[in-house]
Amino acid sequence: MKTRDLPLELYGIVYNAATTSLEPGRRPIARGREEKTEEDIYRSSPQLLKLLKSEFEVVVVGHKLDDKLCHYLPPTPARIHSFVYQCPPEEVKEFSQSFDFLNIIINARLPVSTEELISACIRQMSQAYEDRHAFLVAAGKELAILLSGNLNQLKAILGRIRG
Repeated sequence: MKTRDLPLELYGIVYNAATTSLEPGRRPIARGREEKTEEDIYRSSPQLLKLLKSEFEVVVVGHKLDDKLCHYLPPTPARIHSFVYQCPPEEVKEFSQSFDFLNIIINARLPVSTEELISACIRQMSQAYEDRHAFLVAAGKELAILLSGNLNQLKAILGRIRG
């Protein structure tokens, strides 16, 4: 995912997403069991747009400033009302030419499994490549270097990357 605050673009990896009620303590209830599409659900229950909120959490892994791609934290955080976009495959491919961002994830203190996040990220990024196998091998080699002191974590990630 990315967000823009021109000339700065921030890149991040989503590690949590949830839809909750706007009212604290109230759980959302699934609606529209008989509806065929999401649009049909919101058409038959328009109040849902005012009752629910979707939130996601992201670990920032890089940025682009003045067309220079950097695999480290940006000089400023994202603005609160910044729009978020999914990166197109070409941009994923450009960003993943370097695996320097992996160190940020490895060292981040996240409330989710680092192994799961890294392996999901690598699998998703591999979709942007014609030769997925070559990308996965390159990622595995980089992880072997980064996690040379933690073979259990390396083995867990490599096992999940294979899928």
